[in-house]
Amino acid sequence: MNTKILLLITLVFVASVGIVAAEDATVAPYTFTVPDGYTIATATDTTCAMQQDDIHAISFATGVGEDLEAAKQTFIDQGQQLVDEKEMKYNDIDINLQAFSVDKDGTLLYSFNYVVLSDDGNFVVTVVTDDAEFNSDLNTANAEDNPAVTIFDTLQVN
Repeated sequence: MNTKILLLITLVFVASVGIVAAEDATVAPYTFTVPDGYTIATATDTTCAMQQDDIHAISFATGVGEDLEAAKQTFIDQGQQLVDEKEMKYNDIDINLQAFSVDKDGTLLYSFNYVVLSDDGNFVVTVVTDDAEFNSDLNTANAEDNPAVTIFDTLQVN
C-alpha cells in the first residue's frame, strides 16, 4: 500500500515538473516570458526572435531608432499596407502601434520607450500573423490572443 502511494506521489511530481516551466528570454538587461506556443528561434544581446510555425512569429528588439516614420516607410516599401496607426497605453507604457497587412497576412509593430534607471532604450515588439484582422489593441477583452501581451505583462529588468 505504501509503495502505491509513493509511486502515485512520484508520478504526480514528475507530471507537474513538465507543466510548470514557461521559457524566459533575456535581451540584456531585460527579461520576459516567451508567449505560449512560441520557441526562441534566434537570440542576441539586442534581439530575440520567437516562432510558433512558418507563419506566426514575434520579435523583441532593443536599441532601435526613434524614427517611426522611417520604420513605417520601410514596411510600405516592402509592399505592406498601413491599416492602422495609433497611440495606446498598456501597463503604464506608452506604445505606438503600426499595423500593416499584405494579402491576408498581418504585421503589428509596437514601438515604445522603456526607461529604467539610466537606460533610455527604445524597443520594438513585432508580431507576424496570418490574420490581417488580428486584434492589435492590447487593452481589449480578447487581447490575450495577442502574444505581445505576454511580453508586456512579464517585461522586467534583471
